[in-house]
Amino acid sequence: MIRPTKPIARMTLQELLTQAQKCARDLSEHFHAGVFNALADFREVSRPVRKKSHFPTVQALKNSLDKLSEAAEETILLCDLLLELLTETLRRAKAELERQRV
Repeated sequence: MIRPTKPIARMTLQELLTQAQKCARDLSEHFHAGVFNALADFREVSRPVRKKSHFPTVQALKNSLDKLSEAAEETILLCDLLLELLTETLRRAKAELERQRV
């Protein structure tokens, strides 16, 4: 997910909701395509009884752990963006409710 081109502070409430929905979908896809695969690969390399070779190389373990680390970093970035979008949406919605009460 690339950050929106328009600054979050200048988006309408509808745009914020749309961006949050896109970000949540991207996060879900990232888990299914990236994180779960990286976890499965790491488990395959690090478990006691392996299918291919009983003794994985240190390089294989390192590569698998690097992939898992990259997936985790991207997950954190997506979660931060989603949290920022949802926080701004909540702030705007509360402000709109207050404005309607007056």
